[in-house]
Amino acid sequence: MKNSLLIEINGTQKTVIAEIIDKKLWFKIDEQIYSADMSDLAGGNYKKTKNFSKTPDKILAPMPGKITKIFVNEKQKVSKGDALIVMEAMKMEYTLKAEISAHVEAVFPKLGDQVTLGCLLIQLTENK
Repeated sequence: MKNSLLIEINGTQKTVIAEIIDKKLWFKIDEQIYSADMSDLAGGNYKKTKNFSKTPDKILAPMPGKITKIFVNEKQKVSKGDALIVMEAMKMEYTLKAEISAHVEAVFPKLGDQVTLGCLLIQLTENK
């Protein structure tokens, strides 16, 4: 459930949109999205979420969201910097790009799928 809060930062009032997903607090201030583990906020009363291993050959969801565009297919060759997939989270779009030149081994979500934090979206195989 999303909540909208009015806060004051250095004398300026700002609207913050906040939501708790998988024991993590996600919030948006001035079109920037931030997150914090509930265990950090609650002094350790919550179990920390699993750390996801980020590698250039795995495109992971940086936050929960909806897949709005997919630019690649399996076995397609991609270059470093190519746009692979777009997801929407908290009414903002995020384009995830290839960090390496590679072949697309697998594309897991379908257009319109809701994905969770750390979800494997695309598996790449590095060109050698």
